[in-house]
Amino acid sequence: MCRAEAHKLFSRKPIFDALGVQLFVVVHEHIESEIKDFWPRYWGGGVLLDRGRDFFKALGGRKLLKEKIFSGFLLNPRAICNYKRAKATGFQKNFRGEGEIKGGLFIVGSGRTGIAYQFIEMNFGDWAPIAEVIEICTQLQKQQQELSVREEP
Repeated sequence: MCRAEAHKLFSRKPIFDALGVQLFVVVHEHIESEIKDFWPRYWGGGVLLDRGRDFFKALGGRKLLKEKIFSGFLLNPRAICNYKRAKATGFQKNFRGEGEIKGGLFIVGSGRTGIAYQFIEMNFGDWAPIAEVIEICTQLQKQQQELSVREEP
């Protein structure tokens, strides 16, 4: 998740709070200076370190979605367009770290609901559609409320 995307998502935190949704970002490497720069400037919520990269493997169906910078970015018009969009936000760029693993987003329902939604970064810099993410969270809240009403005596 790039800094601009993280900030855009976290800026909607009051909406997610009202829906009863907790927000976490998952990182696959710990570079102290990068974490300190990222949190809380771009993301004010929980930051989880996934040393085994299991979150990222889950996005790729048990394998890491990786692509070389040359082919996945420099030769990919969509990734270049995504870079320009992120650059236009004015947020500081970051090219430190591993850089070849693609990410994404999961919305996990409460209890045994499981994964209600997933977004997979197919091109470097793809962003999850915020309106779609909020809509899924709204639907989950409604389902949870309906279950609560049914369980009341």
